[in-house]
Amino acid sequence: MILLESSNRQIRKKQLTIESLKNAFINLILENNSVELITIGEITNRADFNRGTFYIHYKDKIDLLEALYQDAIEGLHQALMLPYKGIDKVILNGVVPSTTLIFEHIEKNKKLFKALDLIRKNPDLYNRLEQMFWNLFTTEIQFERESESEFETEYEIFLSYQIHATLGVLKFWIKKDFNYSSKFMSEQLTSFYSEKVIAMHYKEHTF
Repeated sequence: MILLESSNRQIRKKQLTIESLKNAFINLILENNSVELITIGEITNRADFNRGTFYIHYKDKIDLLEALYQDAIEGLHQALMLPYKGIDKVILNGVVPSTTLIFEHIEKNKKLFKALDLIRKNPDLYNRLEQMFWNLFTTEIQFERESESEFETEYEIFLSYQIHATLGVLKFWIKKDFNYSSKFMSEQLTSFYSEKVIAMHYKEHTF
């Protein structure tokens, strides 16, 4: 019993240390608008640890950055998959639970996503999200379609459209500094999927 309690304390201490290092790095990225000039010394000073503690958990700054990407991407993956556990099909009628959970996860981790949005690294946040969505909807989830169009749509083209539309909305929200609630954004994304464009009008410009 004593050994178990001691082990649990060590696990909690490790988790708190990792969380502190991540939060310190996120705040420094937001302050510097990049990662290039941030040093490990600055990260450890901000987290109130020494460099030795950093190297227990991460090889270098890039290793810590990859951990941030993993938190963001894996969190979204879990949000998407959660409503499908134990069932074969989710009917897409109104705002589906996975859409709500995506936006709630981003809203809960605003600073993380804002920091990753600032990083010009290949693959960047949106490349990684695209790959995650593509893998998810080709190996774990498949859309069931009912088309009223006279044209037959190829699934991969349809999927590419859906993924990039979703990414565009997420990117807009992050770059606009989350100026709308997660609930509103969920409703907006849902309405875009069901809204049909019937015409385009030329907007006359005056010079």
